[in-house]
Amino acid sequence: MLIAYGGRNCWSFKNWMTIDMRVGKKASADISFPDERIVPAMCFEGANASGKTCGLQVLSFIYDFCLNSFQYPYNSPILYDTYFHNEDKSEFYITFTLPSKGEVEYTYELELDKQKVYSEKLTEKVGRRSKILLRRKVNQIVRNEFCPVPSGIIYKDTASFISTLIQYGVEEIKPFRDFFSSMNSNVAYGLTRDDPMTDYVAQYYYKHPELHRRVVRQLQECDTGITDVKITTMPDMQGRPIYMSLFSHEAGEETKQLYFSSQSNGTKLLYNRLKDFFITLDTGGVLIFDEIDTHLHSELVPYLLDYFLTPETNPKRAQIIFTSHSTAILDKLKKYRVYLFKKLSGESICYRIDELPSNSFLRNDRSLEQMYKSGELGGLPNES
Repeated sequence: MLIAYGGRNCWSFKNWMTIDMRVGKKASADISFPDERIVPAMCFEGANASGKTCGLQVLSFIYDFCLNSFQYPYNSPILYDTYFHNEDKSEFYITFTLPSKGEVEYTYELELDKQKVYSEKLTEKVGRRSKILLRRKVNQIVRNEFCPVPSGIIYKDTASFISTLIQYGVEEIKPFRDFFSSMNSNVAYGLTRDDPMTDYVAQYYYKHPELHRRVVRQLQECDTGITDVKITTMPDMQGRPIYMSLFSHEAGEETKQLYFSSQSNGTKLLYNRLKDFFITLDTGGVLIFDEIDTHLHSELVPYLLDYFLTPETNPKRAQIIFTSHSTAILDKLKKYRVYLFKKLSGESICYRIDELPSNSFLRNDRSLEQMYKSGELGGLPNES
C-alpha cells in the first residue's frame, strides 16, 4: 500500500514536493481504509500547467525505475527531467507497506542525475524503530542487512538496485517487485496514454474473458446504449490475428453492430479505462491516472471512484491517484483527499486542502467546490 512519495528538482518542482496518503486522527473513519489512516484515493486539482501531471510523473518514474531500469538500453540517459533541465542532482523517495510484511513500513530513497545513480537506500520501519536494509553509493553496496547477494553482480550506472536484484532472481526482492508491478499508469515520459492501441486492448480482453464480461456489464450500467461487445479476429497480411471489438446497439427492434472506431469518445475511453480500474482493484495495486474525467460525463467519475472508496468493492485496498478539472468531486472526496497545485514564478507547489494554515474555516458543512471556485483555497487559473 502506498503511504507517501515525493521528489526534488524534477519536472516543474524545484524544491521538494510530497504527496502523503496518511490522515490524522481528526479525520472521520470513512475517509481512510478501515483500521488504517491511509486513504484509497487522492485527487490533484489546479489550473492548466500548474504541475498536476508532473505530480503523477514523479510516482510513475519511481515505480518504473525500481521495476524496469535494469532493462534500459545501454548508455541511454535516465528518462526524467530536471527543473528547467538544469544539471543538478535530483532526489526521489517512496514509502509503502507490503501485504506479506504486516505493519512494516519501507522507504526507498534515490539520488541521481540523467547519467548515473549516486546513492540509493532501502529502510524498514517497525513502530518507531528504523533500520537500513540496503545502501548503495555509486556502483557499490556499502551496507547490506537485506539478503545474500550473488557474487559477480553488476550495478549499472542507470539502474536501481531493486531492478538489478529482480533481474538476478534474488528471492527476497520478489515482494517489492510485486508491489511495483501492481502499479499502473497512463503517464509515461513525454506522453500520456489516453487512448491505448485498440488492438492491444481487444487482445487483452480476448485473453481475459471474465474481465471483459465485467467491463461490458459496467458499460451497460453506465447507460451507454450498448447491449453487448464481442471480440472478433481477422488475419493480417502475415496471417497473424488482428483483434477487434464489435459493439452491439439497439436500433428500434433491431440490433446493430459497430466497431470501436464508431463509438463516442466517452465510450472509447471508458472501454479502455475500465480494464485498468478492475485490474487494480483485483490486485490491490495503485492506479495512476491523468485527466480521469476527459470525455466522461461529470456524474460518471464519482461513480467509478466509488469502486475504490467502498470497502465492499475494494477488499484488497487498491488506491487511485488522479488529476481532474472537475470541481464537482471536491465535496465527495473532502479536504483530506485533494491536493491543489499552483505555480509561483515558474515553480510548481502543492498542498493538501487540510494543510491550509487557516484550517478552522474548512468546516465539514461548507462546500469545498464553492470555496475553491471563490478562490478561498487557491489553485485557480490566473491566480495572483
